[in-house]
Amino acid sequence: MRTLLAAAALVSLVSYSAEAQTKPDFSGAWKMDPTRSESAAQAEPIGPVTLVITQTPAELKVETTGSTGTTAATYKLDGSKITVAAGTSSTHWDGAKLVTDSVLDVNGATVTATETRTLTAGGNEMLVEKTVVVQHGYPDTLKGTPNYVAGKDVFVKVTR
Repeated sequence: MRTLLAAAALVSLVSYSAEAQTKPDFSGAWKMDPTRSESAAQAEPIGPVTLVITQTPAELKVETTGSTGTTAATYKLDGSKITVAAGTSSTHWDGAKLVTDSVLDVNGATVTATETRTLTAGGNEMLVEKTVVVQHGYPDTLKGTPNYVAGKDVFVKVTR
């Protein structure tokens, strides 16, 4: 019985340690690589984009600077919702991936957006996969027209 309890405790400890180690730190300054990023190749390119990320165990602050200026958002890492300019967002961990789900009001239409951040093995590149869905509510008139777009952007860590 003691051996069984000791084994269960060891498995629990190893599982907890593995889970804690799967949460990477995204802190740092990041510059979009336009040659490998889909946002840079859209119909109206978004121009150079830099991110400054500050991460604590409880929060992730993202400052985004692009051709239209600088915006900032601070996300709670426990999955609780925050208010953003056009709606709400929540962020949660999916293993080593950091997932941000947003529900936004864009020109009167509900838009859902998901951003999934991952780091490459060396930690010097961050991949941001985005999916944006417009909930237009009238599928009969737009048969065959996709209501979503998805893409991936690559950011390279820079020394400040």
